Amino acid sequence: HTDFTLCKCMIDQAHQEERPIRQILYLGELLETCHFQSFWQALDENMELLEGITGFEDSVRKFICHVVGITYQHIDRWLLAEMLGDLSESQLRVWMSKYGWTEPEPGRILISNQEENIKPKNIVEKIDFDSGLGGLGYPG
Repeated sequence: HTDFTLCKCMIDQAHQEERPIRQILYLGELLETCHFQSFWQALDENMELLEGITGFEDSVRKFICHVVGITYQHIDRWLLAEMLGDLSESQLRVWMSKYGWTEPEPGRILISNQEENIKPKNIVEKIDFDSGLGGLGYPG
């Protein structure tokens, strides 16, 4: 993601308007704004952009799974399959297994219990009483 942003910033405005670059930037925008279903539709219309690029679709799926993992506790099975590019049943099971997602009830996938993932932070401030009063105009 940061590599994509860096590359985008290095392309001057005139070149950003050229057809293949404009299409790639549009696909990047769809991913960045989490319009995953629209991304896959737009990608299908521009498959020539992927010629010679191995593993692109799986890299996109990893990004989508990361977003799903930090966003959802539960998700409908059909929605997850659609977000990942209309995956077949067996393909979806592979991705679920990879991320440890389960299906406790039919059609509903448990992503994670977010409460288990919360990492509490203890903030400890040590203020010397005398120096604290000194800042308030009291002799310290």
